[in-house]
Amino acid sequence: MGPYTRQINVLCKRLAWVFVLYSVCRILFYLLNRSYFQNLGFGEFLSICFYGLRFDAFSILAINSAYILFLSLPFRFVYSNIYQGIWKWWFIITNAIGLLLNFVDFAYFPYTQKRTTYDVFNMAFGGQSEMDKLVPLFLRDFWYVVIIYIICVWGLVNRYNRIQLYYEEPFNYKIKNTLKYLVTFLIVAGLTTLGIRGGMQRVPIGIVDGAKFASPQFIPILFNTPFSIIKSAELKTIEELSLMPETEAIKYINPVHPADTGTFKQKNICVIILESFSKEYTGIGNRRSYTPFLDSLMKQSMVFTNAYSNGKKSIEGIPSILASMPSLMEDPYLNSYYSNNAIQALPNLLKQKGYYSAFFHGGTNGTMNFDAFAKIAGFDAYYGRSEYGNDADYDGQWGIWDEPFLQYTAKKIGEFKEPFMVSFFTLSSHHPYQVPKQYAGRFPKGTLEVHESIGYADFALRRFFEAAQKTSWFKNTLFVISPDHTGISEDPYYANPKGQYSIPIVLYDPSDALKGTAGQCVQQIDIMPGILDYLNYDRPYFSFGKSLFDTKHPCIYYNNGNFYVVHDSLFYSINSFKADYVVNYYRDSLIQNTIKGKNPVEDFYTEQYTKAFVQTYNNAIIRNKTLP
Repeated sequence: MGPYTRQINVLCKRLAWVFVLYSVCRILFYLLNRSYFQNLGFGEFLSICFYGLRFDAFSILAINSAYILFLSLPFRFVYSNIYQGIWKWWFIITNAIGLLLNFVDFAYFPYTQKRTTYDVFNMAFGGQSEMDKLVPLFLRDFWYVVIIYIICVWGLVNRYNRIQLYYEEPFNYKIKNTLKYLVTFLIVAGLTTLGIRGGMQRVPIGIVDGAKFASPQFIPILFNTPFSIIKSAELKTIEELSLMPETEAIKYINPVHPADTGTFKQKNICVIILESFSKEYTGIGNRRSYTPFLDSLMKQSMVFTNAYSNGKKSIEGIPSILASMPSLMEDPYLNSYYSNNAIQALPNLLKQKGYYSAFFHGGTNGTMNFDAFAKIAGFDAYYGRSEYGNDADYDGQWGIWDEPFLQYTAKKIGEFKEPFMVSFFTLSSHHPYQVPKQYAGRFPKGTLEVHESIGYADFALRRFFEAAQKTSWFKNTLFVISPDHTGISEDPYYANPKGQYSIPIVLYDPSDALKGTAGQCVQQIDIMPGILDYLNYDRPYFSFGKSLFDTKHPCIYYNNGNFYVVHDSLFYSINSFKADYVVNYYRDSLIQNTIKGKNPVEDFYTEQYTKAFVQTYNNAIIRNKTLP
């Protein structure tokens, strides 16, 4: 074996060990989150592990591209101790970072149900969360992940040291050998490029390709986190689409809503957004309830029992609820290229009717860009931790505890001139799921760590309504309640791609004008048009959603490169605008058996609806035409 052949052989062995570690990460990811993949058979898991190597190749070769280039040069200086030492630590540090990103998702996946994407850097380094407070808590709560990570990095270093490169004979630069060196170098470079492309297909591998190798709900296992982050970083813009004539698309979705012909009701509006309040945790979830007050309020309200969130993050839920603006792309709308577009939201629409508006969130100002969104949406005022002005009530991580902040909110609302439109967003039912010391042991611990903090947030909501009931504005106010997204789950029904988006949406009017339950499919983007419909809003406006009171329309959301559509009794996974997976969730609540092709009329309609919706969404956002 010549020196150059030996050199390439050592390079391949070191990279092969990284492939082994990525496969170990995939197995660990599955084992630590297996409650979310309860229908995954052993054969399909092996298939995912095999095809996952293609996505691993992208990440490993992209991360190690510089190392491969400089360690495959056919020159003697490659063998020098200094050169080898520099590139050894380059190899270890870059691959340790790649492994770290995978390990982060061992713990983070339950909160988003997808691999981490590039927008996490906006949150971490863009001042949108207090990472210095949160990182120590995650290290404490997920100490076992830290230990496993240290073992993996030790294995990386140990294996690298065992695969040594020794200089035993000189390079022979005769023409024949030089050509061999050159050809070998070009083959290494070509294979590296091919691996980063993901193959010889026309378009380089991307997030959307996951559905080719795994069922939509199992794509997070297929992917690795570096792949998800790198590929999502590329998605700064979306494509303008021409899937059908606009005259046809408008038959499925017309975002321009006409003026209502009824008499406008000048009622106050209070939109309450509850952190992580899954339907599963409430009285309508057919499980143990941790929300006794919300359950009692729902008995006096109109409750939408078949409701869905339009995302899995707070930064996706807020625009969906207040501006009917879903995030049908990899980047959350508020972190996307289009976040500064002109939009119509409840505050700026009701301002035209003389409303004063304010947004309340007890978090540190700047968290998740909520204060910036408040300005874009047209809120007259924003009240956060800074405005609250008393850090004695600071929880140490996210912001002001819910109970004191909601009391502050109720008092502040009383200072506003009617009519007003206000929204407040709770935060205590968020990891690390703590409750104030004075309430330790008061709320049920439940089976998940989130349950106790849900009980506390529900108690804070009770205290808010007790304060609000004593005010003059209470009876002339429509209260709208929605979670920002769902929380963690161990339940097979609520951990599948449909159940993990199931939320309660509640309309409470103290004048008793709204009561009962409604079973039609609704989603967060229907809240804004639903409120305007209830008020008989007498001006045209732009909204991707339909009114909550519209008795029949599909719901749509996006995750992992797939669109999910709930249409009547059917649940669809749509990939490349074709029905990839179809179930009747009335009969198959665990989403286990596809009936694709058995309802051709409904399948065709849903595919066309998805095309029309996404085309309308993309084109309106790209053209910045989200106004009537």
